[in-house]
Amino acid sequence: MARKINSRQTRQPQKRVIGAGLTEFWYLKHLKPLLDLKFELYPRLFGNESMGEINKLIEEGLNDDAEVICFFDEDVMRWDQVEGKRIKELHCKYDNNSRVTLACSMPSIEYWFLLHHEKTNRHLATSRDAISSLRRYIVQFDKKENFLKHQKWVAELIKDNKMDHAMRRAEALGRSGTSYSDVWKAIKVMK
Repeated sequence: MARKINSRQTRQPQKRVIGAGLTEFWYLKHLKPLLDLKFELYPRLFGNESMGEINKLIEEGLNDDAEVICFFDEDVMRWDQVEGKRIKELHCKYDNNSRVTLACSMPSIEYWFLLHHEKTNRHLATSRDAISSLRRYIVQFDKKENFLKHQKWVAELIKDNKMDHAMRRAEALGRSGTSYSDVWKAIKVMK
């Protein structure tokens, strides 16, 4: 009887994308096949995870030898001091960790989407402000699953090099406390 040969390949470290927010979840879920990105979404469906939960998910990913990319909006800092403190702690803990990429957005990821269409640094205090501006380009945009689950809006964001334009605009404009180029860098890490 022939002996079985172990043909298991050495496993490459996985890329685990974690985050908070339904918009981020659907954006990343649609980007994955559109750009042939290699990552697993964790948890399977983002919700309204607290920064404490996000920290635990980052630690779990690191313990599983994964490279962790984390998406979340930072506008919560404006109305929730406890979460704001936890966000600052996340930055202190992980900003210099080569296995963790924090792709945070201020006020929200919708500003990143807006940068795909225009160069703007006007004050957008909340995600509502960003969505209002974004609707000039994506008329039906809505933060509800009914809209977000359709891939067409994300396909529109990446067509005609809009994503490259958004990255250049983000780098040129900068934002206090964060740079939307971090979102772009995180997406590139997932390739």
